[in-house]
Amino acid sequence: MKFIVPSVPIYVRLRFAAVVVGLSLCSALTLAAEPRGLDAPMQIVRLGEGDSIRGVVGQYLNDPDLWPTVLEINQIASVADLVPGIELQLPVQQVQAADAALSTSLAAIQKATSEGAGIFAPRQIGSAIENRDAAVAQRQTGSWRKVVSFATIATDFAVEALEIALAQRDKAAEALVSDVQGTVEGRSPVQQGWSARKVNDILVEYERMRTLSNSTTQITFRDLSRLRLNPNSNATIQRMRSDPLTGGEVTKVSLVNGDFYALLNQLSEKTSFEIDVPGVQTNTGSGDFWVKNDQSGARFVNYDDSGIEITRNGESILLGENEGAVLGGQGIEKAEVLVSPVLLAPPIGGIIYTKVSGVAWQAFDQAEAYWLEIASDPGFNHMQISEWGIRESRFDAPLPPARYHWRVAALDQLGLPGQWSKAQDFTVRHDESPPFLTLLSPGPDVIVAIPFVEVLGATETDALLTLNGAALDRAADGSFVTRVALEQGQNTISVVAMDPAGNTSTRSQTVTFRPAASIKITLDPALPRRGDALATRSADLSVVAQTTAEPDALARVRDAGGEIVVQTRVTDSGGLRFTVPAKPSVRSYQIEVLGPGGAVEGRLKFTVLRDQTAPKIDLDLPPPRATSEAEIDLSGFAGDATALELNGRPVAMTSGRFVLDLVLQPGLNIFELAASDAVGNVNVKQFQSVLDLAPPEILAVDFNRPQGAKGPIELKVAAKDASGLRQAAPFVVAVGSSQIEGFMRCDSASGLCRTSLPPQDGTLRVIELIIEDYAGNTAIK
Repeated sequence: MKFIVPSVPIYVRLRFAAVVVGLSLCSALTLAAEPRGLDAPMQIVRLGEGDSIRGVVGQYLNDPDLWPTVLEINQIASVADLVPGIELQLPVQQVQAADAALSTSLAAIQKATSEGAGIFAPRQIGSAIENRDAAVAQRQTGSWRKVVSFATIATDFAVEALEIALAQRDKAAEALVSDVQGTVEGRSPVQQGWSARKVNDILVEYERMRTLSNSTTQITFRDLSRLRLNPNSNATIQRMRSDPLTGGEVTKVSLVNGDFYALLNQLSEKTSFEIDVPGVQTNTGSGDFWVKNDQSGARFVNYDDSGIEITRNGESILLGENEGAVLGGQGIEKAEVLVSPVLLAPPIGGIIYTKVSGVAWQAFDQAEAYWLEIASDPGFNHMQISEWGIRESRFDAPLPPARYHWRVAALDQLGLPGQWSKAQDFTVRHDESPPFLTLLSPGPDVIVAIPFVEVLGATETDALLTLNGAALDRAADGSFVTRVALEQGQNTISVVAMDPAGNTSTRSQTVTFRPAASIKITLDPALPRRGDALATRSADLSVVAQTTAEPDALARVRDAGGEIVVQTRVTDSGGLRFTVPAKPSVRSYQIEVLGPGGAVEGRLKFTVLRDQTAPKIDLDLPPPRATSEAEIDLSGFAGDATALELNGRPVAMTSGRFVLDLVLQPGLNIFELAASDAVGNVNVKQFQSVLDLAPPEILAVDFNRPQGAKGPIELKVAAKDASGLRQAAPFVVAVGSSQIEGFMRCDSASGLCRTSLPPQDGTLRVIELIIEDYAGNTAIK
């Protein structure tokens, strides 16, 4: 290849020559290494115990995803055919040669791109990228020689692009349309009307650009500074000038309406970037900012640590980092923008298999809406989606298969976009191929005489398995084995494998469980029960059953998991006796009686419950503590009791309810209710009632002035009663000519009733006293 160095300053020519020679040398070294690496023999590797195909391929080829290619090279149909000790041929040196060529081409493309090849040599750099993508695709199929060939062509195109870019960067050049999404139109100074703009179109001074709905475009300047014009925007490139002597440049963009996002190259020789908004003067040192202009006014946001000075009608403000301003009818309002949202889904590097890709982020309480950008490159130069004003904290976008990068900014109440979130990448893959799945056992239409069958098979290592709707574990190599319990008659065994893309494969077989004969088994009806379950108070239940089996036939009992818990023999009379564990929760068991040939000929399922809870006795009303009535009613509910006794005598119940007529004897009557359930749990409830037919006995009355003639007057009455004295006792007394009524307070324990009256002259006389007991009997004095 012949390299032509243009007439440019000596330092540019020296740098150009060094880069071109370096890349050419790398390409030449790659070509020289091709025959040895590509024609080298395969390396033999023995698969050891515990080794996986992905692990071995990753160790020797530095890429575990090449395992399908290794299987094809070794003519192995499935991972299920891999066994320890098998020898594999691995293309170690071929992969090294291919990866070296890919690395050289990537370095050449990156270098050319960094020097502006995307602008000044788009055809050459595009061909370089296209050939390298072809090389990457050939790598997945194991075509190592084609990988090296395509990668070498990519390197040559990149070197040519670098040569053109280095020559053009030292000349005056126009801006370039570097990305178009949707409908974008332009109008140059010599055009009468608008016309469509596409990628790589050249823009000149005084050229107008506009985007329609759901459309964006990116304008890239000579120093790789970028300006992203968002939907429904109209801007004019007013000035693009350069000084060949100093290298300084001036760019001025007028925003008529809409908004744009600017990212300037601070390492270039550009000296000035002016923003022209009607009625507003700006002076910016920022390299990262956003501007919007519409009928409500202008808005600015600065994301850089260098400021933007804004002046309108003599009023000026300086926007610092992450600060914004709204220029409306009320003046200039300055505010800090919202911090960056946290991206939630998909995860970093995640893979989306659906045709509509959903992204989600953490919601902001202060956010009015959100701004989402999805691009096909990490620099967001090639936008796929730019959606402004999303109300929810998620968005569903139809995207073709590719790798994407996305970010989100929160919009505040002023309509200012906040800080961009940290960009994350994800990949869209449209996979509609069902996963590999084989069912090795059971075979088709199997008939068995035992109540279980072994299920054996294999699937892809990343597939999710279910067996008859329940999750099924698989080994690291994709194999699976389990045992399934069978019901008598026909059983369906259905295994479903689902890959990460949601594609499913199903394998089903029918297994018929047919016992050899039919032996009838019945449980002893006298066994205690709680509902449908056999019940016991202890940790073990003794079960008695009767069968139609021959004497000495083998019988066994299985738990719910199919494990044998006890084995016994049928007695001479056809009986069975055994003990099984009982728990507070219901446990299931199955009796199996085997015939002479060892096949199960009789089955019976039953459940067992350990019941240690005594029946609860609830009375409708408690009996009176004391009464003068010789008969009282007692009713209530005894829960699940099977027997109820009152003082040792049976009590009739109907659905747990009981009603009793109790006859009381004079004095203290003590009653005891005892409720017992089927397994012997007992609850005892005691109560007592006093039958009191006699009124209280007044023992003494004392009405005097214990502290003398000037002291208070006291009335004391001593009394007693079997059921106790009520707290209040009415009285009527006379003091001189005055008659006084009131109540004494009685203490049933001491038998004293008393009260105190204020001092008063006159003769003391008791007119009437009434003492009442708790049974309602009264004594009057």
